[in-house]
Amino acid sequence: QLSETSLSTEICSTMIRHDEFGLRSYGGLDQPSKGMWLQNPRRRMNVMPIVLCIVLPWALFVAVSALLSFSLHYQYPTLTNVCVFALLLAVICIWVKAYTHRSYERGDPSWLLFLAASLLLAWLLGYLVGNSNYSSNTKDYYDLQNLNSYSNVYPNRMLGQQLMDSGIVSFASGSRLDINKSMGFKNTVMYCVAPIVFGTEKSMSYDFWAVGTDCCSSNQTDYHCAHYNDPEAKTGLRLLDSEDKSFYRLAVQQAEAAYNIKAATPVFFTWGVASKETMRAHLSHAKENLTAWMMSYLVFQIFVVAMATIMFTKIGQQ
Repeated sequence: QLSETSLSTEICSTMIRHDEFGLRSYGGLDQPSKGMWLQNPRRRMNVMPIVLCIVLPWALFVAVSALLSFSLHYQYPTLTNVCVFALLLAVICIWVKAYTHRSYERGDPSWLLFLAASLLLAWLLGYLVGNSNYSSNTKDYYDLQNLNSYSNVYPNRMLGQQLMDSGIVSFASGSRLDINKSMGFKNTVMYCVAPIVFGTEKSMSYDFWAVGTDCCSSNQTDYHCAHYNDPEAKTGLRLLDSEDKSFYRLAVQQAEAAYNIKAATPVFFTWGVASKETMRAHLSHAKENLTAWMMSYLVFQIFVVAMATIMFTKIGQQ
């Protein structure tokens, strides 16, 4: 009986010591493994999820914004949208996995859930930035590239119908803007027009017009848009914005009535010196704009991940 009592006491002592060591001895019950995506307060922070949470959202932002900004979007818009929304589908799959993974855990902060949220934000911002960059810069560049270029054009001898496919027009030496026949039409902003003429000769039809906004008045001939008084300016870059063209046509109609002239098929240009360089500047600006966004988003993502790391560490210590 004494022997049995001693044996029982020894077994109880062993079990108590085993429990004091946290069941970590050989053959004990270890805590379930959480993988690299869950913060474990009993061990140091895993670096790999932190790196992935910086790199993957930034790479997604770059991919989406670049796909939407340049020639692929212009030449193959359907394929571009398929690629972009396929990336969104992948983000949604990661989000579902993160939510499912979270529901089985006991509430520790999850890097996988943070990654899913970061990827969704990166896709949304990349979509907005890419479309904005495309519509304001590269679309006009590719449109103008697809149009014809004309040189030594006499505005008093040619009609607008003959240059409907023009992108860049170099007018003959002696061409100028006739400020005395300029006009403005106001619709929130002032839409200003001035006919392109050759010397002092009258035109059969005043079909070529230099345009600009907020650089004239509607009640006097004071057109002063870009290069209006530059003697070297002889080149026109075709205006492609369909919304603005309707207001410029109204300004031309006012000029026809005011000066008793005819403009059968008005074609609108941005007046300047070297319009080919201006056209290429659209593409350069698009690249610079995207680069600035890429660098800014990388800094932003690093900052957000740093804040999340601090927060997760504090939660893990509690």
